[in-house]
Amino acid sequence: MLKIFSTQVSGLLKTISDKEEQSIEESSRLLAQTVLSEGTVYFKGFGEMDAVVSEALSGENKFRSGAEFTDDSTKKLLPVDSVVLASRFLDDEEALAFCKKVKESADCHVILMGGRRKDADSESSNGAVADIEIDTKAVRGLVPLDDGSRIGFPSGLTALYAYYSVFLTTSEILEEYDEE
Repeated sequence: MLKIFSTQVSGLLKTISDKEEQSIEESSRLLAQTVLSEGTVYFKGFGEMDAVVSEALSGENKFRSGAEFTDDSTKKLLPVDSVVLASRFLDDEEALAFCKKVKESADCHVILMGGRRKDADSESSNGAVADIEIDTKAVRGLVPLDDGSRIGFPSGLTALYAYYSVFLTTSEILEEYDEE
């Protein structure tokens, strides 16, 4: 089982790297712009996606100008701020309602990361509430069982990979500005 899981996870991470490169680059540019404009990069996670928030704010490499999005944050939002939201799925109703609330409060940048369900409309209306979506590619368990079910749903793991892709790319952009 571990061999199957490892192989499948490697494939997902490669797919994120290959297919989400543009979204990661665009997100990193927006976040670098937020940092350079002395704005705040807020992080919010739903469920297991709190791992992204924890990594961004308490990990070894903290996100520059990062803060946790709290109930009070809505009142403090400025147009120069950005909000990074991590949800299991891109079409999660709670996450989409949150994005809409943030966009209505302050017209700041909203980046939504999560998996895109196969049965979901690929041309969804999420773009109306999120400036950029990063598909974490995790939509189900990776290891098939004899009864046809699956286990090993790596939503948190792929979200952390997507987060680190954004973090590293943003750091690279900010390094260029710091050298000038």
